[in-house]
Amino acid sequence: MSLERENYELRCRVAELEQALQQRQSSDTDRGLVADGLAGSRLPYISQEVSQEEGNREDDDFDPNIDSNIDLDSQLFQAYVEAANDMVYAVDLQGKLTFINSYGERLLGCTPQAWKGKCYLDFITPEDRSATAKAFKTLLKTGELKDFQFQVQAADKTTRYLEVNGRLLYRQGRLVGGLGIARDITERKQFNRQLQMFMKAVDSAYDSTIIVTAEGTIIYANTATVRMFGYERDVLIGASNGLFYPDFAPVSMEWLLEQALSNEQLGWSGEVTCQRATGESFPALISVAVMRREDQNRADLRLEQTVGDRSLMIDTISLIYRDITEQKQSQSELAIKNLELERSSRMKSAFLANMSHELRTPLTSILGFSNLLLQELFGHLNQKQLVYVKRIHESGQHLLRLISDILDLSKVEAGKIELSLTSIPSLKVCNEAIALMSEQARIKNIDVNLHSTDPQKRVLADELRLRQMLLNLLSNAIKFSESGTQVNLDVTDDENYLYFTVQDQGIGIPEPQQSLLFQPFQQLDSSLSRHHEGTGLGLALTRKLAELHGGTVTCHSTPGQGSEFTIVLPREAGQPVPENAETPWRKTLAPLDVAATSSLLLVEDHDHNAVLLKDILEFWGYQVHCVSDGYGALAWLDNHCPDGILLDIHLPELDGLTLAREIRSRQELGRIPIIAITALAMPGDRQRCLDAGCNDYLTKPVSCDRLAELLKKHLTVPSAQSHPSNPSNPSHPSNPSNDLSGD
Repeated sequence: MSLERENYELRCRVAELEQALQQRQSSDTDRGLVADGLAGSRLPYISQEVSQEEGNREDDDFDPNIDSNIDLDSQLFQAYVEAANDMVYAVDLQGKLTFINSYGERLLGCTPQAWKGKCYLDFITPEDRSATAKAFKTLLKTGELKDFQFQVQAADKTTRYLEVNGRLLYRQGRLVGGLGIARDITERKQFNRQLQMFMKAVDSAYDSTIIVTAEGTIIYANTATVRMFGYERDVLIGASNGLFYPDFAPVSMEWLLEQALSNEQLGWSGEVTCQRATGESFPALISVAVMRREDQNRADLRLEQTVGDRSLMIDTISLIYRDITEQKQSQSELAIKNLELERSSRMKSAFLANMSHELRTPLTSILGFSNLLLQELFGHLNQKQLVYVKRIHESGQHLLRLISDILDLSKVEAGKIELSLTSIPSLKVCNEAIALMSEQARIKNIDVNLHSTDPQKRVLADELRLRQMLLNLLSNAIKFSESGTQVNLDVTDDENYLYFTVQDQGIGIPEPQQSLLFQPFQQLDSSLSRHHEGTGLGLALTRKLAELHGGTVTCHSTPGQGSEFTIVLPREAGQPVPENAETPWRKTLAPLDVAATSSLLLVEDHDHNAVLLKDILEFWGYQVHCVSDGYGALAWLDNHCPDGILLDIHLPELDGLTLAREIRSRQELGRIPIIAITALAMPGDRQRCLDAGCNDYLTKPVSCDRLAELLKKHLTVPSAQSHPSNPSNPSHPSNPSNDLSGD
């Protein structure tokens, strides 16, 4: 109900009471019965006063019918006042309360004994007493009080807002006090405050907000609308909201209503093109909300209704506009930057792939030939020669680790590394890592010890990556420890995590420099860089791998006492692994039982690597034919059928992937195992080789153990049926001399 309507009803009630009073006074101007009741006592005693007063009268002209009418009218008036939902009260000229109806007593929370004889100001809050007293004086002076608001304090100390309309009370023509009818407007006050806050918030909002009629006529516009569209507020009020849209934009009030009414919530949001007062067009997001008339429901609003029908059911429509010009520009700039980033990422991946190939290819020869020399397979070396060859091999291994760390770090940062998480026994991985570091520890006379309270502890991790993390920490601990000291690897756990802690008795790390430990390519200081080799990649990679597992790496160090690095990983319970379980990745295979009669085609364009692989394979007993390009391989395969193919991917002209697909397309060659031997080591390289038809994938530098394992896995002992007779082919691999003559 509106404020104007409430005030109107309140004034009507006051008028009704005045009219009733005038009727009582006209019936008996001498008695002033109603005035007596209001000015001197509670209404329930009006009839008693009348009957008592009439019983004591000795006027012979008294008409009993008039007396009964007055009594009846007084009772009706009393019932009317008591049933009112407003507070009706009366005061004398000194401001003392002479009457309060039942609603007023409930409002104030008091009984008649609590208010009788008290001044009305006793119930007014202190801050409103002065204004209320002034209003009472105005009533006595002017005879009327309209819509005066004040606060009263009830017995329970709560305050209520009242709005009162008042009139003067007369007895036998003499002023005796005042009559007031007060309405509780506390909720209305609260609503008005909330409405004011809301309107202030809307007016200060960044987005343009307007309210229109069903026909689109603007009846409200906030400050942001003036700023966004460039129209003054007085120009907007009464105008059509169609002025916000350019002529070429298919936007109208009818179209917006259709969008809103098609939604159950009677609302819609979308992007439109708007127009400023200057004629400039700009993109905007608009939100439309339809407000029904109180007597209409959702089902009454239908799309098929005419505009006129809808206008009878719709009260108003709110439209909120947001200028998204800057957002669109940002999106455009972001799209351009994303394209640039994607291009940079592709270039980085291509660079790393090329660097991997270019570095790993010569490393294959360096490591392979030095390994063969160290094994003295083709003759003995003197002591100095062995030292030189060992240094060559160690330097090659160091360079390989550097390349692998750089590639791994790049893959982790690019999010292209995938973990193969399984539940693995933690001590198994720790023992393997310690075994791999045993030679490095032996050279420096350092004892590496493993401690664990529970040998059955398991961890959810990628076994290869966990081993890599442990090797990095153990390698650092040994490298920075003095000869004759100890390095400890402790495995502990709690309810959720396993902790792999590597402790050393080395030089320690000053606290200010510990923040550099996990940053790529960071060395602690120049003195360390002079005495200890390294790139600063190991710890950075270790932490990133731990974070991929959902864990981390922590460090505690004291200069001169040593350091403690801890890998924190989630744990998972599982079945223990038998103690005598094999470690396949360290097992050295000797496929001589297969090699005795097996022939291989080696496709390798790098002469040194071709010689290296050929020497290794022939040492194992394989019959090897080498070609340096894809077309040469296809030409040779026209007349030969080897037991397996070792295929380099980077080949001139016809690359290895295309060659593999071509081989698989030939029915007579479709079952020959193909093993890709390549320097490609980026994410997805292995899958691309498999998709092209290769059976397996081996990265350079080639591991002899891994190569032997794959050959045994994919090659079977050939029989006479495996090489069908071909009279026109004098170079069949069953003839070793012909098979090797092409070298």
